[in-house]
Amino acid sequence: MNIIKYANVLQHLAAYAAICVLTLPPIIVQAQAPNTAEVQKATLLNVIRNLKENHISPKAIDDNFSKMIWKKFLENLDPNKDVFLKSDFEKLRSYELLIDDELNNGMLTFFNAAFGLYQQRLQAAAAGYSKVLAAPFDFSVTESLQLNGKLRQSASTQAELDKLWEQRAKYLVLKKMMDLNKGKMTSPALEQEARSKVARWVGNTFKNLMATTAQKDKFSQFLNTVTLAVEAHTVYFPPLQAKSVNARMAKRFFGIGVELQDKEGDFFIKSLRPGGVALSSGLIDVNDRIISVSNTSGEQIDVIGKPILEVADLVKGDKDTEVSLGLLKASGQQKVVTLKRAEVNEEESKARSAIVRKDGRKIGYLYLREFYVDVNDAKGARAAVDVQTEILKLKDAKVEGIVFDLRDNPGGSIDEVVDIAGFFLGPGPKVLVKEMNALYTPTTDKKAIYTGPLVVMVNEHSGSASELFAAAIQDHKRGLIIGAPATFGKGTAQPTLPMGKMGNKAKGIPNISYGAIRISQYRFYRVTGASTQLRGVASDVVLPGKLAYLESREKNLDSALPWDSISPANYKPYYDAATYNKVKKLGQEAVGELDAFKVIDENSKLLSEQQLKPVSLKPLEFVKEQQALAAYSQKIEDMARLPQAKRLKVTASPGYEGAGKKWYPKWTKEVSADIYVDKTLDVINRLMMLK
Repeated sequence: MNIIKYANVLQHLAAYAAICVLTLPPIIVQAQAPNTAEVQKATLLNVIRNLKENHISPKAIDDNFSKMIWKKFLENLDPNKDVFLKSDFEKLRSYELLIDDELNNGMLTFFNAAFGLYQQRLQAAAAGYSKVLAAPFDFSVTESLQLNGKLRQSASTQAELDKLWEQRAKYLVLKKMMDLNKGKMTSPALEQEARSKVARWVGNTFKNLMATTAQKDKFSQFLNTVTLAVEAHTVYFPPLQAKSVNARMAKRFFGIGVELQDKEGDFFIKSLRPGGVALSSGLIDVNDRIISVSNTSGEQIDVIGKPILEVADLVKGDKDTEVSLGLLKASGQQKVVTLKRAEVNEEESKARSAIVRKDGRKIGYLYLREFYVDVNDAKGARAAVDVQTEILKLKDAKVEGIVFDLRDNPGGSIDEVVDIAGFFLGPGPKVLVKEMNALYTPTTDKKAIYTGPLVVMVNEHSGSASELFAAAIQDHKRGLIIGAPATFGKGTAQPTLPMGKMGNKAKGIPNISYGAIRISQYRFYRVTGASTQLRGVASDVVLPGKLAYLESREKNLDSALPWDSISPANYKPYYDAATYNKVKKLGQEAVGELDAFKVIDENSKLLSEQQLKPVSLKPLEFVKEQQALAAYSQKIEDMARLPQAKRLKVTASPGYEGAGKKWYPKWTKEVSADIYVDKTLDVINRLMMLK
């Protein structure tokens, strides 16, 4: 067992222990449970200890760190700058240089003071919004609102804050009017309906922010302000949230199989998941509005204004338990649907493949959304096992090349990356992994199972493990990387460490969970010794992307670690430099004219610029601006799709024909219309000519 796999086994055992702790049945005890203050102090001390002892690049918790936390937490409490006044910051100024001492000693004086003041200001804001939403708005006034709180200053006076409440409420009503009536904004009845819906949503939002659970929620937010100030991917999970972390990577979910969409406090069914009971029941439809969801006691809970994650948690639950949804159908009919939760078949999110034909060539198309692994079950889902199956299917179909699509793949297990890279590279090092005091070189020793032409598709959101795979293919000169100028730029990995205190069953003392911390303990390097951190992996063949102008890469994150490099591994490239340069040149020439991509690039830039501008609060101008944003988005999507006459011929890989997978034909239809896939096929066809 190599040392990385050994480390992961230890991590998996720890994660399993956490799950065991978090799912113990209730125990009736005489001993008094620790109070909230004691648990939060212990949780804080555990988080700080982990940040000091286990982070790959620990940060000094000193006065400079204190000033950073003071500023960031207050900003995080009020991102829209519609709660605090500037004077509130001055009331809390005395804590600015004390927070580091409190963190080191498990004290929460600053947090409690900030939270108390925040709750007072929430009450004022709730009353202010309620007041302005009680009467019709005057839309004849020429004014605008900057939606991005980072581009505005906090209000200096109560009058400024009152004005902001009015403008934000007016914006929300205009948006709801447009949603309700598709752009016709002149009806007083429509304004009243929209205002009523917004008032209910805003009221429920403030109610949730001031609920009995608010202190615990904001305590978690405070801890994440601390962890994210150390480094951009180190995150604290409270106990209930920690429970679902491993389930996501294991591709095991229990629920009814629905995806939710939030539209200003109204929740709709966005999609029905294949393999879910919602789809098979025939009782729930896409675009049904969810009015209420039953809780564990069977009581129907009004969900308007609740956070979408809270609503999703209500819908999810243990296997064979029941959940009831109050729905408003498109016909206007209200009904309550009760379904029994079951495991949702997540086949659609696993590795899959298809066969694409172009210019007389038969190409294998392989898609992987995430490098997943079931950490609790050795026989559970593994990306490497599934990818190997798909590669062998494509080989059996005698494809002449393989396109491996890793666009929007956020990463996952390093073990899966190493094994999958071995399918294309054969034996030898694939990546370098650095801990605090050690350096490892994960390798494989088996022959490659596929040795033909290979192109890997990436974009700006291909991150972490997917970048390591692309880097291994590029550095070994095995295939071409095509897509965005560079990938996301995340060169770190974060095991999830449970935190808690073991009880004593014999004495009736229960276990206590303090949640978990996902902490950066590893830094990754290419076999060349260069990090993927910040810089990502540069594409050999560049295609302008839809996401080019969004500030959504690692380099745009606060507290992202810097790029660095180490000594290279001893590895042997697949092609010599001269041959590989010829391959790259052929690939770049194969792209040809990029007129459609130029239009995508231009509209992506316009969309990004428009989103930063203040929004008009006059109905006709508001509609015009919103329609322009929609037009930019639609133009991007239209240009990214091939005309009907030029659609690719996509057929099923062996094993998918007639398999009853309702999602598969829909997926292959999308692949057939993808202009990025089409251009990638041009590239790999040119490489096959070289062969």
